Amino acid sequence: MLGHRQKGDDIVEKIGIFLGAGASKAEGAPLQNEIFYEYFSSEDFNNSYDEMDRELATFFYDFFNIDLDNDSLENVVFPTFEEALGLIDLAIRRKESFVGFDIVNRASNSGRLRFISQYLVFLIAKLLNKKLKKSNNLHDQLVERLYYLNIIKDTFFISTNYDILIDNALVKLYNKDIYLDYGIDFKNYDQENDWQRPVFDKSVHLFKPHGSLNWLYCPTCNQIEITPREKGVTTRLINEFHRATCKKCHTVYRPIIIPPSFYKDMSNVFIETIWNKAEYYLKQVNHLIFCGYSFPDADIHIKYLLKRIQINSDHPIKITVINYYDGKSDTSCKEEEIRYKRFFGQKIYYEKMSFESFVKEPEKILGSDCC
Repeated sequence: MLGHRQKGDDIVEKIGIFLGAGASKAEGAPLQNEIFYEYFSSEDFNNSYDEMDRELATFFYDFFNIDLDNDSLENVVFPTFEEALGLIDLAIRRKESFVGFDIVNRASNSGRLRFISQYLVFLIAKLLNKKLKKSNNLHDQLVERLYYLNIIKDTFFISTNYDILIDNALVKLYNKDIYLDYGIDFKNYDQENDWQRPVFDKSVHLFKPHGSLNWLYCPTCNQIEITPREKGVTTRLINEFHRATCKKCHTVYRPIIIPPSFYKDMSNVFIETIWNKAEYYLKQVNHLIFCGYSFPDADIHIKYLLKRIQINSDHPIKITVINYYDGKSDTSCKEEEIRYKRFFGQKIYYEKMSFESFVKEPEKILGSDCC
């Protein structure tokens, strides 16, 4: 039994589990380099005539000479999501335009770049909503196993994924008197019979520094609402726009999703709070386990956070990497292992284990951590 959780400055979180895209991929989510093909080759897109999909079709034709309506998509080399969104985000930051795609003026296409940026985010939300309707409950298995081992409250999670697979798995613990704590305050706390404020010594922390599909932000009230068990971005902002306004000021909600590009805007006060708390808790960890995370170059903010932890922690941190899957080549494994060792140093435990295997028996990796 682990009985070392204490209130105040003496918090000790023994185990940290870092969930990357590969963990969600194991449940059916697409990887970043699969997003555009998966979305644009779907029947939903081919039969769609709504403004978002038509604008995206125009964007890909004008920017990348890809005719989404007529080209054979199997032979198309799509840009990466980073490239597509990075171009838009950089133009917005520099206050510059492209022909036919302006930022803000009095012309009819005013704000078009900002719409494209938001549509690309919605594209991810719609695709995840479709692909994850039939998941295989791997995140549930992990949480249930950690609960059975009596270490769930000595574990905290960091997820760079927007989906709510791990969220929903942890929400189920409410039936066992264990709360989910995202590290931020939601406006729901002030509403009767709504999302409850977590109880400190009965909580499991989940930090999502890139945002989440079940968070809706009101820029007028500067408050954030959680839509428990519901992908609020997909359900409200995309499919049920009449429900996408703040009840207090009637401002249209915004998603809090930090896209996978080099030019991340981390200025939202709630995102800043999450990063600060994630750093605080990471400093307490003894064993950090990366699941399905390939250590991409674009995640320089994550790398900065991890380097601060490595340098500033007052004790050594064991680091284990789990990102194997059937068919992964030896070359890919070696290159990934080198990326980790180049950044952290040579003392990395790089396991040839899949996320599916880990969730069934995490004690094989945790060892003495769960004794």
